[in-house]
Amino acid sequence: MKVIGKDIGLALDEMHAEIEKRVRVEAERACRVEPFEGGSFSTVDWEDDAVVISLHNGIPTRALPHVFGVALQHVRQRLDRYPNVVRPSGEDHPAGALIRTVLRELVLAPEAEIWLEPLGLDMDWETKQRHAGLKEMLRDADEEWNEPGSPGNAFAALQYAHFSLTHPPELWESLREQMTEQLPAAAENGEGVLQVVREHLWNSPGACLESLVAARDELGLQPVALVEDRRSGRLY
Repeated sequence: MKVIGKDIGLALDEMHAEIEKRVRVEAERACRVEPFEGGSFSTVDWEDDAVVISLHNGIPTRALPHVFGVALQHVRQRLDRYPNVVRPSGEDHPAGALIRTVLRELVLAPEAEIWLEPLGLDMDWETKQRHAGLKEMLRDADEEWNEPGSPGNAFAALQYAHFSLTHPPELWESLREQMTEQLPAAAENGEGVLQVVREHLWNSPGACLESLVAARDELGLQPVALVEDRRSGRLY
């Protein structure tokens, strides 16, 4: 199978075919894969006539199957009516969009990995990129990130919880120690988020909903993040 002009092998052929069919039948849209240049590995955009999966042009071929697989799983999550994190009405906080993205990924990223883990896809490049990214983030961290209730503190706490759940333990330990020493309040709040997410986990749309609401409430992020239950349309 080729995506953005690169041969990624056969591991995702079946998954791609199934999700593409579901998009065509259930969402009445085409499914396209395109290259892009941006600040993330991938994006998924639901347009009127198509679901567009954009993959960063600079991703090495060996890393593309997993990046593409994650994007496909995010499409599947929407088809299966997994919850979303949305902006409340009124004026948005400057950091609101970033905080909502990190909150969403805290729960939906590990749910996606449940479906990808059996395929044994190469994650080494992504892991190294994320590890270096968090080290750089800590190096440039503002003092405000250690102030409970601040947007920076919420962002750092969510990152702490996310890495705790998704980063290889042998790599996370050194980052955890650095974060606990440098940003103790953010690390403490991250532990609180981690505890409530582990209570509910992410094994179903309902469990994801409960985890997202609990994590949001643990940090008092109601003014910047609502959680949408796509099964009912209800906002929490």
